[in-house]
Amino acid sequence: MRTILFVGGGSVGHIAPCVAIWRAVEKLDSTCAAHFICANRADDRAFLEHEHVPFTPIDAPKLSLSFLWKFGRAVVQSAAVIRAHKPAVVFSKGGFVSLPVCIAATWHGIPIVLHESDAVSGRANRIVGLFAKQICVGFPQKTASKKVMLTGNPLRTEVQSGDKKTGYALTGFSGKRPVLLVMGGSQGALAINKAIDVLLPELLQTFDIIHLTGTGKSEAKNIPGYWAQSFVQHELPHLYAITDFAVSRAGAGSIAELAANRIATILVPLRGVGHDHQQRNAESVVHAGACIILQQESLVEKLPNTLQELQRDTAQREAITTHFAAFAHPDAAAKIAKVICNHIANTRR
Repeated sequence: MRTILFVGGGSVGHIAPCVAIWRAVEKLDSTCAAHFICANRADDRAFLEHEHVPFTPIDAPKLSLSFLWKFGRAVVQSAAVIRAHKPAVVFSKGGFVSLPVCIAATWHGIPIVLHESDAVSGRANRIVGLFAKQICVGFPQKTASKKVMLTGNPLRTEVQSGDKKTGYALTGFSGKRPVLLVMGGSQGALAINKAIDVLLPELLQTFDIIHLTGTGKSEAKNIPGYWAQSFVQHELPHLYAITDFAVSRAGAGSIAELAANRIATILVPLRGVGHDHQQRNAESVVHAGACIILQQESLVEKLPNTLQELQRDTAQREAITTHFAAFAHPDAAAKIAKVICNHIANTRR
């Protein structure tokens, strides 16, 4: 039995693709086992518990005054997990939790397969990429490196298997009005939430609204046509199934899921974090005619008219969703799983 150590965390967006890849590995090689390392966050732990996979949370640090001490401790914790499970390969999805794990793996001579989901690499992935054996990417990259491979961003298969009847039952919507999904990524987006609060009376004149607010960012509102939750998991595919329009942050995972469901989407990138990766993601998609970008400071002013135009212009909406579908890579998880299995086969020789 050969073990694959999956690492990703800091948000569910780092973990969900790991699970999708593990499910694809199981189909390729039933002799493999998996163990996951995640950040010590409630959302990360809850997601992996729901997926029934074994995991260990570690206290990986972000940049702070105590970074060096906490980082050293995280490397020691990672090394202990590696010694306990003796993985044949480490798959890193990135995020701050990945760096100490990958450093410990390198010390133990374990090959690393890295996946970069965004159009521009973050700090941790730039470092891990220096010693990774293979780098799989979600967006096309301008590089001549032979170890970089375009795979797209992996999705769990259930993301595209939602049921409309279940979605309407969850929300209580009638299905007679278009449905607008508002989400700010797995941790929510306070700026988007505030804009929706202001615009809610106007938007509810046209749309039924699903609002995923983020943990700790929701306020109960018993309003007809408005369904808000702080966090959803198994319900999400059913919500996608009834959604006509979306307002979303521009994280790579959100883009991949919305593209897979061909939802006409307005992207609101979170600016100034992680090398401005969300802006770069959004620009890549919009350049292909696949979405619309609005900056969060102009949401209140521009969102209602933008949505009305999208609803009225069916030709524009069809063109957008058709181009958007190209950003869904249904075989991404299988491609990455094959890369991982190839490295396992090489370690057996």
